[in-house]
Amino acid sequence: EEGDAAYFAKSMTDLQREIIALCAKGETLGYSRLAEKTGVTYSEAQAVGQYLQSANLAHISLLKPGFNGSGIFLNDRGEKVTSAVLRLRKPKAWNPKK
Repeated sequence: EEGDAAYFAKSMTDLQREIIALCAKGETLGYSRLAEKTGVTYSEAQAVGQYLQSANLAHISLLKPGFNGSGIFLNDRGEKVTSAVLRLRKPKAWNPKK
């Protein structure tokens, strides 16, 4: 399963990685804020949400009852992929022997 998460993290676009890193299981930003934070349009952020949902990494849901807006809520698999994405972002230690 760890290998599955690493594979997903590597195969995602930069935008998909950026957005999944901003989402969580219990809370998330709405599409408007995700778009604002990543510098893309609302529909581009929404497309990433649809991708994450179709990849069985998240579900799309209203942010709060009575609140106008949806967000991306990760599932356990999505959380693992987020961890793998964050590991990819870490700079590699310099190894002079390589």
